[in-house]
Amino acid sequence: MPAERTVRTKAALGVLSAACFVSVTSENLPVALLPRLASGLGVSGSAIGLLLTGYALVVAVSVVPLVALTSRWDRRAAALGTIAAIAVSNVLLAVAPDYTVAVLARVVSAVGHGVFWSVVAPMAARLLGPERSGRATAVVFAGNSLAFLLGLPLSSWLGALIGWRATVLAVAGGAVLSAVLIRLTIDPQPPERSARRPGPRSVWHVATDRSLVPINVTTLVLVSGHFAAFTYITEIIAEYVHLTGSATASLLFAHGVAGVLGLVLIGGQVDRRPRGTALLVTGGIAACMLLLFVAGSSALAGFAVVLWAAPAGGMAVVLQSAVLRVVGDTAGQADLASAVYIVAFQIGIALGAGIGGVSLDHGRLPAAVITAAAGGLLAAVVVRRSTAFDRRGES
Repeated sequence: MPAERTVRTKAALGVLSAACFVSVTSENLPVALLPRLASGLGVSGSAIGLLLTGYALVVAVSVVPLVALTSRWDRRAAALGTIAAIAVSNVLLAVAPDYTVAVLARVVSAVGHGVFWSVVAPMAARLLGPERSGRATAVVFAGNSLAFLLGLPLSSWLGALIGWRATVLAVAGGAVLSAVLIRLTIDPQPPERSARRPGPRSVWHVATDRSLVPINVTTLVLVSGHFAAFTYITEIIAEYVHLTGSATASLLFAHGVAGVLGLVLIGGQVDRRPRGTALLVTGGIAACMLLLFVAGSSALAGFAVVLWAAPAGGMAVVLQSAVLRVVGDTAGQADLASAVYIVAFQIGIALGAGIGGVSLDHGRLPAAVITAAAGGLLAAVVVRRSTAFDRRGES
């Protein structure tokens, strides 16, 4: 019986990881299909870019009230509902006759996105137990990294082969399949009996909790810096590494592989060395950005771009596991604390992309690289001075 339970648990974690893969691939479809979406909908490339920036803002605004609203739902039901939203969104996008309908389709997905990411890590932690929440989060978030490594290139390739509408429908099919597998492999996960639907006071309490604030500050600073550079990584490669076309794709693939390796290595240590892995991520991103900034050759710059993915690959795992570790077994708090963390993450994405965009428009791309380095260094200072990244039970 224990062996059967172990196999079922592994299968459940794998399915949650696959759902994360579909979610992130869907979120970033405008990046993979940008020129084809622009041509098909008759708008500019920058308008398609807004489908990604606006997505992040909708998630940031909607996630906390929606998590509060669904706090007494079965966790599996909440995950299934949000994955259904991804499927519906992509079907709507695939048949969209114009840009307005495409925007509406993205809003549908964004509304479900925040709830999905607020429940998926607590669901994984419940499967393995709180003492292994970091490992559980790493397994599930592997789908995130694989989406960047395989999901986006595959979407781009399919777009060229079968067209963007059929590609978007394929992603919708992946969402439906994920929902079916979650229903088959994961038992119902009802909320804690003592959990009550959180009101504004509960949200404020979590948002201002002195043990969680350092994690959210670290998230905002680190993610803002990272996405100031990462959003425009192809431009960085062109300017620093002097690669374009298929050569850029090869370097991005190497970057993705390094990200997966970083996730595996950091995820395997995060429960035992939470502060050390957090410093590795924050300090590692800063070091890679500084190396890129001062690189005197294309080869060294290319090495910095690839190496950058290793600490960045563990970023979400270190931050999310810190939230779960601080909240612990407090009934009903994991989802809400995760939702507040997601707000910080999404604001960081939007803010970082904005900073990077301004830098690019003014021909000062190095400013985006320095912003990423500064974000990593400042985040490392917060991690070093905060007890939020201690092992559970330590002071």
